[in-house]
Amino acid sequence: MKKKRNTAGGGRWLLCTTALVSSLGGTGFAWSDDFDIDRARWLDGRGYLDVRGTGADSATVTVANAGDPGATLATRRVEDGEWRARINDIDPVPCRVRVTQSDGSVAEADVRNAPADCASGGPVTPPPVVDNGGPGPQPPPGSNTPVLPPLAPDVSINSTSQHSDGVVLDPVAEEPIVGNDSYSVLAINDLGMHCGDLDTRISSILPPFQVLLAQVIQKGGTPILNPEGVEVFYSAASNPADPILGSDVFDGVMADGSTYKTNFWDFAVPAGTYDPFYPAFNPLEPDVTLTPLAGPPFNVTADVGLPVPNVEKFYIGTDGQVGGSDVSLEAVLHAMPGIAGPYTANDPQRADEHYVDKPFFINFPFGYVAEDVNWYEGAGAPFAAFDDFGRENAYPLVRVQARNAAGATLSTVDTVLPISGEANCANCHAAPYDLQNVNSRTSLPTDALEAAGLPVVEAEHDPDPNLPPRVSLEYASDINTLRLHDLKHGNKYVNTSCDTAGVDCVTEPTTADPCTIDAANPNGSPSCLTNKALVQDQPVVCQVCHYTPALDLAQLGPLTGPEGSIANGRNQLAHKSNSNVMHGHHGQFADLFTPIPAPVQNPDNGIITNQGERTAALEENCYQCHPGKNTQCLRGAMFNGGMLCSDCHGDMEQVGADFSANVSPSNPGDFVLDQGNFYNPDSNQPRVPWANEPGCGSCHTGDANDNLAGAPGTLVNTHDTYGNIDQIRLRQAFTTPDAKATPIVPANKRFAEPAVPAEFNGFENPGAGNPQLYRVSTGHGGVMCEGCHGATHAEWPNANANANDNVTANQLQGHTGSIMECSTCHVTSQLSDDTQGGPHGMHLVNDRRFWKEGHKDLAKRENRRPGGGTCGSCHGSDHRGTVLSRAPVDRSFSVEGRNRTVAAGEPVSCDLCHSLEKSFGG
Repeated sequence: MKKKRNTAGGGRWLLCTTALVSSLGGTGFAWSDDFDIDRARWLDGRGYLDVRGTGADSATVTVANAGDPGATLATRRVEDGEWRARINDIDPVPCRVRVTQSDGSVAEADVRNAPADCASGGPVTPPPVVDNGGPGPQPPPGSNTPVLPPLAPDVSINSTSQHSDGVVLDPVAEEPIVGNDSYSVLAINDLGMHCGDLDTRISSILPPFQVLLAQVIQKGGTPILNPEGVEVFYSAASNPADPILGSDVFDGVMADGSTYKTNFWDFAVPAGTYDPFYPAFNPLEPDVTLTPLAGPPFNVTADVGLPVPNVEKFYIGTDGQVGGSDVSLEAVLHAMPGIAGPYTANDPQRADEHYVDKPFFINFPFGYVAEDVNWYEGAGAPFAAFDDFGRENAYPLVRVQARNAAGATLSTVDTVLPISGEANCANCHAAPYDLQNVNSRTSLPTDALEAAGLPVVEAEHDPDPNLPPRVSLEYASDINTLRLHDLKHGNKYVNTSCDTAGVDCVTEPTTADPCTIDAANPNGSPSCLTNKALVQDQPVVCQVCHYTPALDLAQLGPLTGPEGSIANGRNQLAHKSNSNVMHGHHGQFADLFTPIPAPVQNPDNGIITNQGERTAALEENCYQCHPGKNTQCLRGAMFNGGMLCSDCHGDMEQVGADFSANVSPSNPGDFVLDQGNFYNPDSNQPRVPWANEPGCGSCHTGDANDNLAGAPGTLVNTHDTYGNIDQIRLRQAFTTPDAKATPIVPANKRFAEPAVPAEFNGFENPGAGNPQLYRVSTGHGGVMCEGCHGATHAEWPNANANANDNVTANQLQGHTGSIMECSTCHVTSQLSDDTQGGPHGMHLVNDRRFWKEGHKDLAKRENRRPGGGTCGSCHGSDHRGTVLSRAPVDRSFSVEGRNRTVAAGEPVSCDLCHSLEKSFGG
């Protein structure tokens, strides 16, 4: 008989008492020593019968009322020796169940907590096939088993982050689409993926938070970027071909059939969980504060996002001078379009910020001012992971409008504001029982709790029986994680003892404040994280102690200080960064987080022969924490070409080896920022997460005639995905071997981010000469790089033609991929037919005047120059075409009475129309 853990009782063992009826008793039933019922119980508050046990792999088990064996309640398949059935809507509840395995084995067990009127015999009403508007039977927490969908329309739209009052039947109305005739809107999110917790009652990693960037272009020969009097608004939108519509999993539906969104405003905000990330004491304006978030001056209520400080006003002011006398602390709030009427309203919300220049941690050695970004920004919009009908759609769309002063819509574009709830700790820190039908990766964390006599929480212990199973699963795993943290590190806890009056917060940032947690006190002493969450009702945010630039919206750097100080309760000087503790700690468990091997290319065709092994390792590595196996957040052009996370960032331990590696409670404030330049591979300076990242130029190191392919340690891409010979671009952003995976910085900037200039209006940029981050870079005509190429990790195109990511480019230029059609922003008839003034030195694209006449003059000027001149930069020195001159879509055009065609992915070569020997002398 198999032992099961009694996780609610401090780690005691519970021996299941199951009555097995043996064939020796003369009943005719078979008996099997690997078949058993471990638990049968009725959960009245949740309204379901939970039956689970062991059996023979791949066998089928049938659950029935023992008093009426003909009344089948559920059928399940045994996986990895275990099975489980969660059965809803039974009337009446059986007093006893009988389970039959497909080999004839039978087991029976009494139903624990069965109601007094349970059915000892006679028919039992089984669960319905489908419910009127509500979900059908729900799977176990974390299960991949599809649930029966509610009666929802074939639409996925995300208009609000508030729960619904009941079943949602109709989608909100959408704003009309306006074509880009005289104006175009370029809109994108900044990172390619944002994450938010499904549950914030116990702990939180990231709040519901989005960043929309947009630019408006008035078309012309010389387009006008963000013309005067134009504003940007966003509202919820949908894609009729959204791939999520093929899913029947509605795991954001609550037990009563209503839609769950987030409990962020119910728990995290009123408890002050995110207050420490805002300076309560403002040295610039002592009377201006941003906290508390749950009260004035900012009332962060349902559907209202966190306030976002305007760092341009905070560091530069209105006079354009860094640190001038007119700097101020100001912040804006951005809301969901459904705030005025959840599930009925879809009111466009204005993007309330317009940045001219964007400071980026200018008080630190890697900082700089990103000049002339000139974009509208809607930061902090609180999108939650589930759409209005309860699907988790990580890629919701918003319709971005450009409006004039009269309120007329000039143009629209739909873009993804991604949000996933898949970034959590459940895969390893949930009770293995809760994940038995999926993949409980390890029992080590919960084993450590049990060995210490501490209880392991299961999803069924959630005090709110109405919540979706995945939310309860996160609730339980959060408690298990905090208990383990208290157990492992509690003896080293410190408090924020310094204050701003006379105490040096760098040299004396902490006083000892150890936490004690044991079997006698499973929630620990008051300084324990578990105690704060469960006893003091103060949910924990990891980054209050473990610094991350991602939540440092005011760009103040690591701080320590009590509530009311500029640090406002942060305790970051005594602890390593969040990136360091997460990547560095977990990276040591190579058996759990399988390292992603380097690519091995077939030299004849460039196919990565070990890509299956690499993607399997990705599932067990990055996707265990970053979203994720379902979300697949790495989904853009780099992924299409076979590049994975480690090809850009290095392995987990390299990512974790950052500037905080030496920091500890006994060695506070020892952040390494003075060892030179991280981008110099010979420097000892460790990376700063979110600030030192690879960029486009790390692999796109130049053009066809001037690049770093073949330089020592580079991993060159031999062929592209169409089979064309490459030998220009790299497929690894750093050289091999390089212990810190330093991103390559090329001298040729044709396809790279711009270098940080030496100064900004007299202010010396500390990071001068380094590459700017892709997400704050602009290029051709001041257009943001992401506006033409897509967001980080989601560069266009997405391989799924119907993907929401592709909608933006399709609307702007008629096909997916990078924005390449000049007519997106220009009136091309007003441009010179032989210009090379386009992005990256590009000529007119798909323009009859260029094909017919314009390129002749270019060719005459360039074809005799070394390397084929400027044409050779993309078409190659022999003008026969390279991967840099591929056609994005099928092209067809007429030359001298003959129709010429170029297929998508085919390099454009001069001999498509001409004899190279005659034209260029062989």
